[in-house]
Amino acid sequence: MKTILTSGIGIWIVLFALFLPFTYSFFPHFGYELTNSLSSISEWVAKDALEINIYSSPTTSDSAAQFVQAFLLLIIAFLLVVIARKQRRFSEIEIGRFLHTSAAYILSFFLLKYGVDKLFQFQFYAPEPNTLFTPLGMLSKDILFWSSMGTSSSYNTFMGLSEIIPAFLLLHHRTRLLGGLIALGVLVNVLMINFSFDITVKLLSMYLVTVSIYVISPFLKNLYSFFISHSESSAKPEKRIQLKPKVRTVVKSIVVILLFTEILFSYVQVRSFNGREMEKIAHFGSYEVTQADADVLGYQNVHRIHIHSKGYLILEDKEGSFVDFPIRIAPDQSIIVRKENARFFVSKNGSKAVFKIQKDGKSVDILTRKIDLDALPARDDSFHWTVDGLIDAQK
Repeated sequence: MKTILTSGIGIWIVLFALFLPFTYSFFPHFGYELTNSLSSISEWVAKDALEINIYSSPTTSDSAAQFVQAFLLLIIAFLLVVIARKQRRFSEIEIGRFLHTSAAYILSFFLLKYGVDKLFQFQFYAPEPNTLFTPLGMLSKDILFWSSMGTSSSYNTFMGLSEIIPAFLLLHHRTRLLGGLIALGVLVNVLMINFSFDITVKLLSMYLVTVSIYVISPFLKNLYSFFISHSESSAKPEKRIQLKPKVRTVVKSIVVILLFTEILFSYVQVRSFNGREMEKIAHFGSYEVTQADADVLGYQNVHRIHIHSKGYLILEDKEGSFVDFPIRIAPDQSIIVRKENARFFVSKNGSKAVFKIQKDGKSVDILTRKIDLDALPARDDSFHWTVDGLIDAQK
């Protein structure tokens, strides 16, 4: 029974990783295509069998259909265990070793991916211009957490290393237990953050915690003997796949090279290993309107114009309300607002900027002043040993 349970969970871990709609560098749609192959069943179970309102497909993180898909994959995993036991083509010990090693490498991959993203300042990016001017009480908890994390490059570095270090330990069987224990501690903290701040990667974080427990599970007796009973520990369980040393070295080298290539290739593509120093969209930033009663695209009393790095023009009025428009940057650096069939030509002179808006054959100029976002307290990434130094810096 224990072998069936262990094998079933191990196969589920592999299946979940394969079906995860995760964007990869070399096979960007692999997980999406596998998920779509099960989507009709997942959505039917969620909608008709469980009577859950469906608003998103299984490719959407934390959608009801994705939770159902995870359960379906668990059923499939145990069916595969039953089939494998009847066929008896493979040794249960070898299957267990393969699944344990696979789980360790899967866990290592995700820790490296998210750890490197933090180390290179890509995951928790600096708060967007409009976010910096949104009142605290108007921010949702997930945006509030994300923005707070994005204000500190040093903490991002620390969190990145806390994930990268166990990821390296997991790649070697002699240090796998230590890597699994550190990973479990780190990922339980991530899980609680996602639940506490209502961040929509709860299923993935629960999965990674499960993988961590699975990786350390063969060593639980040893840990109990060492920490609780203080008795002489039994022999360390051998979970390494039995291959000839040269073959193992070649196979492991290929897997590790592919793993690191997959993780680092996206940074090579964007030609940057520092997210904070990446070139932003043209005219990125916040602009304070310096003329009275500004009318922009039919919106009155516009106080600020924000250009979002993801391709949005956001208008903020004097009451603190925001409205956004998807945009694209033309070859001449003008801003095309597709929804309004309008074009913004921006001319700058020092901190002064003029937005010339052309729409329906008419043209209007909006006078603005570009705001130095780095001068805002939330963008101050400096460090002070003493409160006295902090007071001096604020003067």
